[in-house]
Amino acid sequence: MALLFSSLAWAQDTPPRPLGEPSLQALITDPALNEISGIAASRRNDGIYWVHGDAPRPAELLAINAKGTLIARLRIEGVRAVDWEDIASYRKDGKAWLLIGDIGDNNGSRTHYEVIAVEEPEIDGKISTLSVKPAWRLRFHYADGAHDCEAMAIDTASNAILLINKHAPLAIHSLALDPPRHTAEVATAIQLGALESIPQPDADERLARFPAARFGGSPTGMDIDASGRLAVVLTYRDAWLFERRAGMSWVEAFGKPLQRLPLPPLPQAEAIGFSADSRYFLIGSENLPAPLLRVDLSTEGGSAEH
Repeated sequence: MALLFSSLAWAQDTPPRPLGEPSLQALITDPALNEISGIAASRRNDGIYWVHGDAPRPAELLAINAKGTLIARLRIEGVRAVDWEDIASYRKDGKAWLLIGDIGDNNGSRTHYEVIAVEEPEIDGKISTLSVKPAWRLRFHYADGAHDCEAMAIDTASNAILLINKHAPLAIHSLALDPPRHTAEVATAIQLGALESIPQPDADERLARFPAARFGGSPTGMDIDASGRLAVVLTYRDAWLFERRAGMSWVEAFGKPLQRLPLPPLPQAEAIGFSADSRYFLIGSENLPAPLLRVDLSTEGGSAEH
C-alpha cells in the first residue's frame, strides 16, 4: 500500500505524459537470445537492433529485427567477455559505432572494467556470421573503488560515456569517448554527481522474493537518444525518462525525471534502447519467453517531439 501511495504522490508532481503505454513488439523464444542484457538501435541498418547476452557468453553481438528474430552474429575478435552488461550505438566521424560495456561486477571484486568500440558492419538481411576486430578498447576503474554497473549511454555532444552504478548510493560517472593513447592505459571514471531521483526500495521491499521489489531502484540499462535531449534509465520495476534542456548538464537533467513509467511484469528487465529516429524505445528481458516491449514517445505538448 505504501508503494501505491508513493506512486500516486509522484504522479501528481509530474508533467503531462510524454509516453504511451508499453505494447508487445515481439515475444522472443530463440535460445540464443535467452539472456538479453543490452539493446541498441543500428545506425547503419534500418530496422535492426544489436543485443548481447549476459556473462559468461561468447564475445559476440547479435542482430535482431523488429520481430525479435535473430538475423546475424557479430563475433568480436581477440576479446573475452567478462561481464557484458550494456551496449550503445552512435555516429561519430561519419561512421556508425557500437560500444560494448564490459562493466558488470556482481561480487565487487574487479580491479578494472572495459569498454570496447567496434565499427558497425552492414548487414545484407540474410542470416550470417560476421567478425570484426575492435577499433579500440579502454580499460578503466572508479576512483572510489569497485562498482557493479549495468547502465551505459553515449552523449556525443560532450564526447562522453555515461555510467550509472547499479546499487545505492547511485551516482553518474563519466569517461571520455576517445581511443586510449596507449593500450596499457587505465582511465579513471569521473563521478559527476549523485543520482537521487530514482527511489530505492524500503525495508519491506528489500525482503520481498521478487527482484522487481528488492531491486526496484537498481539501474539495469540506459540510453540517450540521437538528439542528445532524452535519456531513459531502466530498473527491474520502472523506466525513467529524463530530458536535458538547453543549458542543462546531465547531472541537472537526471535530478528531475520527466516521467516514471511502471513496467508490466517482466522476467528480468535489463535492456533498453531508443529507436534510431527517437520515436520510441524498446525494453528487453532475460529468460525465455522474453517479451520485447515498445514504448512510444507522444508528440502531445511537444515535450518529447523530434
